[in-house]
Amino acid sequence: MIDLTPDAEQRFESYLTRMRAALRGSATGDDVEQSVREHVEVALGGVEGPVSADRLEPVLAQLGPPERWVSEDELPAWRRMMMRLSQGPEDWRLAYGSFALTLLMFVLMPIGGVLLLIPAYLVSRAFVEVLASRDEAIGARRWLVLPPVVIVMAIVTGIALIAPIGAAVSIGLRDLDDMFSTVARMRYDTGFLAMSAGVWWIVLAGIYSIVYRPYRAAFLPLTARLRRGHALVLTLVGAVFAAIGAVLLFVV
Repeated sequence: MIDLTPDAEQRFESYLTRMRAALRGSATGDDVEQSVREHVEVALGGVEGPVSADRLEPVLAQLGPPERWVSEDELPAWRRMMMRLSQGPEDWRLAYGSFALTLLMFVLMPIGGVLLLIPAYLVSRAFVEVLASRDEAIGARRWLVLPPVVIVMAIVTGIALIAPIGAAVSIGLRDLDDMFSTVARMRYDTGFLAMSAGVWWIVLAGIYSIVYRPYRAAFLPLTARLRRGHALVLTLVGAVFAAIGAVLLFVV
């Protein structure tokens, strides 16, 4: 057994402790630890003792991280995910980080987990930018990364499409209960709602044509095919709804 200084002994024991934790449940744990000890003894066999921590450190660095001694196939899925998150390439760390934040958000939803949506979204966008810088396709990792982007996009788009309409309707339809019969009130409500939606969507199409680049960039890769010309579709839909509303309000 090699004679180590107290600092070197503590450093070596720390390495072995991490290795045992990684190998917990593995049938090869004892054999791997024995192999590591033998490697250290061979590497430092010609060094006069006691061996210092500075002299031990290059040998441990040559062995690599303690976790490398366990085969990923022997680990449960959650352990593999954590290893990739802490040690894997940057793109995989970001992918698993986004997935972990999204999953935790749903678990903690009753006590404010929704606050994790923003960091999950930011990590996902960082992942997409890493892949874009490498000109690499997202592939199967989309299932880990895109959920928070989809959720944020749905919230932002839904608010933009619907919230102003709700505000207009709540103001425009107040105190009308005594002014119309039931049928007339239904026609008026439907017409006012359709016209409000149509007018707002026409306005929103104009806004989108100005800010479509930031909007598209915020939700890549989902919005990669969006162009300014898509505002015309929203304009046409708005025009149809506005026309229906006008007919119900002023013609029928």
